Amino acid sequence: MKRIEDRIRVLIVERGLTLLQLANQSNITEATLHAILNRNDAKYSQLKRIADTLNVRVAYLTGETDIPSMSVVQESEAGYVALKADDVIAMQKQIIELQNRLLQYNHNQ
Repeated sequence: MKRIEDRIRVLIVERGLTLLQLANQSNITEATLHAILNRNDAKYSQLKRIADTLNVRVAYLTGETDIPSMSVVQESEAGYVALKADDVIAMQKQIIELQNRLLQYNHNQ
Protein backbone atom coordinates (compact mmCIF):
# COMPACT_ATOMS: atom_id res chain seq x y z
CA MET A 1 0.00 0.00 0.00
CA LYS A 2 2.04 2.96 -1.27
CA ARG A 3 -0.59 5.26 -2.78
CA ILE A 4 -1.20 8.55 -1.00
CA GLU A 5 -4.95 8.18 -1.09
CA ASP A 6 -4.81 4.67 0.40
CA ARG A 7 -2.64 5.82 3.27
CA ILE A 8 -4.84 8.84 3.98
CA ARG A 9 -8.02 6.73 3.93
CA VAL A 10 -6.54 4.18 6.36
CA LEU A 11 -5.31 6.93 8.67
CA ILE A 12 -8.64 8.74 8.82
CA VAL A 13 -10.38 5.47 9.73
CA GLU A 14 -7.74 4.77 12.40
CA ARG A 15 -8.15 8.32 13.77
CA GLY A 16 -11.96 8.14 13.67
CA LEU A 17 -12.25 11.14 11.37
CA THR A 18 -14.49 11.91 8.43
CA LEU A 19 -13.17 13.39 5.21
CA LEU A 20 -14.86 16.70 6.08
CA GLN A 21 -13.19 16.75 9.51
CA LEU A 22 -9.79 16.03 7.97
CA ALA A 23 -10.29 18.80 5.41
CA ASN A 24 -11.37 21.31 8.06
CA GLN A 25 -8.60 20.40 10.50
CA SER A 26 -6.01 20.49 7.67
CA ASN A 27 -7.29 23.88 6.52
CA ILE A 28 -8.00 22.68 2.97
CA THR A 29 -11.29 22.50 1.15
CA GLU A 30 -13.23 19.28 0.92
CA ALA A 31 -13.00 19.55 -2.88
CA THR A 32 -9.20 19.75 -2.64
CA LEU A 33 -9.13 16.70 -0.38
CA HIS A 34 -11.28 14.78 -2.86
CA ALA A 35 -8.93 15.80 -5.70
CA ILE A 36 -6.00 14.47 -3.68
CA LEU A 37 -7.78 11.21 -2.95
CA ASN A 38 -9.29 10.63 -6.38
CA ARG A 39 -6.69 12.07 -8.75
CA ASN A 40 -3.54 11.93 -6.62
CA ASP A 41 -3.32 15.67 -7.25
CA ALA A 42 -1.61 17.32 -4.28
CA LYS A 43 0.82 20.11 -3.57
CA TYR A 44 3.49 19.53 -0.93
CA SER A 45 1.96 22.25 1.28
CA GLN A 46 -1.38 20.43 1.23
CA LEU A 47 0.24 17.09 2.04
CA LYS A 48 2.15 18.75 4.89
CA ARG A 49 -1.07 20.08 6.43
CA ILE A 50 -2.74 16.67 6.08
CA ALA A 51 0.30 14.88 7.52
CA ASP A 52 0.42 17.28 10.47
CA THR A 53 -3.29 16.75 11.14
CA LEU A 54 -2.88 12.96 10.99
CA ASN A 55 0.34 13.12 13.04
CA VAL A 56 2.50 11.44 10.39
CA ARG A 57 5.33 12.56 8.10
CA VAL A 58 4.80 13.58 4.47
CA ALA A 59 7.33 10.86 3.58
CA TYR A 60 4.89 8.30 4.99
CA LEU A 61 1.96 9.65 2.97
CA THR A 62 3.99 9.57 -0.24
CA GLY A 63 5.25 6.03 0.39
CA GLU A 64 8.90 7.03 0.81
CA THR A 65 8.88 5.33 4.19
CA ASP A 66 6.67 2.82 5.93
CA ILE A 67 7.30 4.43 9.30
CA PRO A 68 4.35 6.79 9.95
CA SER A 69 6.03 9.08 12.44
CA MET A 70 9.78 9.48 12.76
CA SER A 71 11.82 11.77 14.94
CA VAL A 72 14.38 13.96 13.19
CA VAL A 73 17.14 11.59 14.32
CA GLN A 74 15.34 8.55 12.95
CA GLU A 75 14.55 10.38 9.75
CA SER A 76 18.18 11.25 9.11
CA GLU A 77 19.15 7.63 9.84
CA ALA A 78 16.62 6.60 7.20
CA GLY A 79 18.50 8.67 4.63
CA TYR A 80 16.43 11.85 4.49
CA VAL A 81 18.18 15.20 4.61
CA ALA A 82 16.70 18.68 4.30
CA LEU A 83 18.83 21.17 2.37
CA LYS A 84 18.14 24.67 1.12
CA ALA A 85 17.87 24.90 -2.66
CA ASP A 86 20.70 27.44 -2.77
CA ASP A 87 22.99 25.00 -0.93
CA VAL A 88 22.15 22.23 -3.39
CA ILE A 89 22.88 24.52 -6.35
CA ALA A 90 26.21 25.54 -4.82
CA MET A 91 27.15 21.88 -4.32
CA GLN A 92 26.19 21.06 -7.90
CA LYS A 93 28.39 23.89 -9.17
CA GLN A 94 31.30 22.56 -7.11
CA ILE A 95 30.78 19.08 -8.53
CA ILE A 96 30.76 20.42 -12.09
CA GLU A 97 33.92 22.40 -11.40
CA LEU A 98 35.67 19.33 -9.98
CA GLN A 99 34.55 17.20 -12.92
CA ASN A 100 35.92 19.78 -15.36
CA ARG A 101 39.24 19.89 -13.52
CA LEU A 102 39.43 16.10 -13.56
CA LEU A 103 38.69 15.99 -17.29
CA GLN A 104 41.34 18.64 -17.92
CA TYR A 105 43.85 16.73 -15.80
CA ASN A 106 43.12 13.46 -17.65
CA HIS A 107 43.38 15.23 -21.00
CA ASN A 108 46.84 16.59 -20.11
CA GLN A 109 48.15 13.19 -19.05
